[in-house]
Amino acid sequence: MNKSKTTILIIIFFLLGALVDRAFLYYEQGERNKMLLREQESIKEDYQMLIRKFEYVEKELKLRMMMDSLINDSIYTDTSSDNS
Repeated sequence: MNKSKTTILIIIFFLLGALVDRAFLYYEQGERNKMLLREQESIKEDYQMLIRKFEYVEKELKLRMMMDSLINDSIYTDTSSDNS
């Protein structure tokens, strides 16, 4: 009877050790996931900032192209009216 109790206690302690090991492993994975999520959020904010800058530059380019077109048209009309 004493030998079987010892065997059962050893099995129980082994299983408890495995459970504790798994608990620490899951905790460490959770902490790593939290860190990765923070990094991912930072990267997302950087990309959003770059997208806003790109949109601003795109609008600025369109405005300049329109202004250049107006200036070229006015120059063309001025020179063509002078030639007439």
